[in-house]
Amino acid sequence: MRIVTSRLAGPVTLLAALALPVTAQIVVIPLDPVDPGEVVTPDEPQDDPDDFTLTPLEPRDPGSVVGGEVTTTEEDEVTQGTGAMLRGLDKLAGTTVDIPLAKGETGGLGWLQITLGECRYPVDNPAGDAYAWLVIRENNAEVPIFEGWMIASSPALSALDHSRFDVWVKSCTTD
Repeated sequence: MRIVTSRLAGPVTLLAALALPVTAQIVVIPLDPVDPGEVVTPDEPQDDPDDFTLTPLEPRDPGSVVGGEVTTTEEDEVTQGTGAMLRGLDKLAGTTVDIPLAKGETGGLGWLQITLGECRYPVDNPAGDAYAWLVIRENNAEVPIFEGWMIASSPALSALDHSRFDVWVKSCTTD
């Protein structure tokens, strides 16, 4: 395609030329069929020693490890908090609000009802992380739009999927 512009034509002619339909060509190349006589199974002898044949693997005991060392990590010892501090975002208005909730309490963000089941935090580092069990309903619906653990250090791991609002855990409260 050749596009010619002049000073008189201007950008309108150029845009009209770019709006011309563009065609694409897709070429499909069929694979060569495999002759069943060429397939070698492990039970048949091979004529050519350079042919590669797969041998079946022997089953291993449960828990056995193939390869290097396995490193296990100790999980954090956690304790329960008295409540949680959540943060809510109204994506349309661009505003955030802190939502303090006690265990078993329900708070609101727009037309969402957020109920805190419990909040847990690491014993050795209370400010380091928080794990909150939340149930979030829309317009007092029976079926929640979110029910599960939210983790403060990994908010995207288990997040509320809502078109207007975001909710995440900031910390547990201990008072």
